[in-house]
Amino acid sequence: MKKISAFFLALALCFGLAVPAFAADGGAYPTFKAPENSGTIFQAQTMAIKLVGFARSGSNNTHITYGTFQDYGNSGSVRLAPKGVDIVVTGVESAEEIRLCAFTAADLEEGPFEDLSEGMYLFARLFVQESGKDISLLPLNTDDPMEFEYDDPKDGKTLVAGNITPTDAGFQVNGDGDVVLNSERLYELLDEGDLLQVIVGNSFWLYRLSGDPLLVSDVFTDVDTGKWVSDPVAWALMSDITNGTAEDKFSPEQNCTQAQILTFLYRAAREEQVESSSEDMELAVQWAREKGMIDDSFDGNTPCTRATAVSYIWQAFDKPNAQASSFTDVPTDAPYGYAVDWAVEKGVTNGTSDTAFSPEKVCSRGEIVTFLYRAYN
Repeated sequence: MKKISAFFLALALCFGLAVPAFAADGGAYPTFKAPENSGTIFQAQTMAIKLVGFARSGSNNTHITYGTFQDYGNSGSVRLAPKGVDIVVTGVESAEEIRLCAFTAADLEEGPFEDLSEGMYLFARLFVQESGKDISLLPLNTDDPMEFEYDDPKDGKTLVAGNITPTDAGFQVNGDGDVVLNSERLYELLDEGDLLQVIVGNSFWLYRLSGDPLLVSDVFTDVDTGKWVSDPVAWALMSDITNGTAEDKFSPEQNCTQAQILTFLYRAAREEQVESSSEDMELAVQWAREKGMIDDSFDGNTPCTRATAVSYIWQAFDKPNAQASSFTDVPTDAPYGYAVDWAVEKGVTNGTSDTAFSPEKVCSRGEIVTFLYRAYN
């Protein structure tokens, strides 16, 4: 099966990265928002975070050069921000709480910093805006960025800053409490390969402009973009819920067995981030038995029906209450009835028609990962 270890896992309302590189302050966090049914797969890279910042000197601190250095070590997580995907910051009262910094990566062999080692360094960029003109970044000589020098005119007509607000940068700010850093503007402001630092309070996140997105259709030839199954399959792959049935096949139309859905559920429910393995199916059956989801009559090879699927998912969520639904093919005393009620209210699945739920219809792999995607998002 295909395994892509560079994927960064995220279970957010939209495809998002809700886990910051450095601990979040006050509940604010950024997520990704991709076009619906695009099947976008989000990636991240772990790299040494070495930030090179500006220093001011001279009369009235107008002379700007590089002269500060912060080394965060090798544990930094940099999210790849592809074209067409917006960064949405939630949990802030206004865009003024957010600061944006830009960085360009450069490879240094030597430099003025103490104990400087070879490797990739992130050089902060200066934002400049003359009165009445669009904001832009000052040019940087990536061959020798330490040669950078700039004299701030401080004429009252020119904004010169190492960090700016989303409004300063020209992003459209929503009035619903979310700040949207839309992709089109982001790629106008920065070059592909550059990095954006999003700062809220004492926390920050790093995004690297990565160009064209990686889509689920690039991984599986039988999962087209623009389909209802595109985002769920991408989520299942990123979240290590399930891989394909072959190197380049997901087989969304293949029937799903009860052992398979329990394995998918087990992987989605476990709190620790563990790479999936061949032992998961056995562990999943044991987990389901301990939760009372199955008994000794369980046969994992039995095809999973819609009734069984919603029943397992409902039990995995500890049997929450829900408003009664009204399907003519779901008896009032059906053991899966409460699960159907919850699945409909939660939006996990609706009926197959206005009056029918079709509880005995066998589910495909595509349908099962869609149920799980909706349940966990």
